[in-house]
Amino acid sequence: MTTITVVGGTGQAGRAVVREAMARGHDLRVVSRLRPDDLDGAAHHAVDLLGDDEGRVAAALSTAFEGVGAVVDTSNGMLPGAQEVFTTGARRVAQAAGRAGAGRVVVLSIAGVDRSEYGYYRAHAEQERVYATGPVPATVVRATQFHEFLSLYFGPDSRLGAWSRLGLLPYPRGCRFQTVDLRDVARALVDAAEGIDPLGVAPRPGPSGARTVTVGGPEVRGARDMARAWRRAHGSRRFLVGVPLPGALGEFFRAGRNLVPDGAVGTVTYDQWLAGR
Repeated sequence: MTTITVVGGTGQAGRAVVREAMARGHDLRVVSRLRPDDLDGAAHHAVDLLGDDEGRVAAALSTAFEGVGAVVDTSNGMLPGAQEVFTTGARRVAQAAGRAGAGRVVVLSIAGVDRSEYGYYRAHAEQERVYATGPVPATVVRATQFHEFLSLYFGPDSRLGAWSRLGLLPYPRGCRFQTVDLRDVARALVDAAEGIDPLGVAPRPGPSGARTVTVGGPEVRGARDMARAWRRAHGSRRFLVGVPLPGALGEFFRAGRNLVPDGAVGTVTYDQWLAGR
């Protein structure tokens, strides 16, 4: 089977890719800054993609990519300072993959990422362009928001966790989502790493120039309806309250640019995901 290196393989999406690829019998390497307690048997390469010593980073990546059939980039950087991982980090990965003779690069991105002025999305769009112009054939897998996304609102440990202490359950008002299960996204990424059409969907040229496929969850639901489902699943009596989502991200969601009804290839609904938690 193929040797696959997963960049950012200790993150939420990266771990799902490692599990899926291992289940298919591939040899796995993981690139991340810190070694986690459990890598499911994958070999770990400690690399800081944004390290100051570019030569040292290049050498470490070359070792991690030596002899691999594919590199899968699931790296993430939510904070403004960390978003350089989508530009400098992606450039270093692409160049090292080229030097190592990797067969292909697969990168995880976001559905509609080129249709928003939100800074995090703009950085992801730039990441796509870096790989599209890189030395290794690239496939971009764009996914809708993961099922976990709305936990940013609903969960007691969320960014709005103080609301739960007031008996309130906030949700983003006027927004709809087509959330997808991480396992479905991982299947698409590993399909692309194997050189087959992700989830049976043929990639096509995207705005960045790379081969692009978009995957979404099996249903489109309003945020209020999803908040009700979360409340039922958790036996909660918290009162639903819609809160405005400001800025470019709020405008993006309210306009429905996050929805991809033609890409509804996910198999696990939000209710099924809640039931399995």
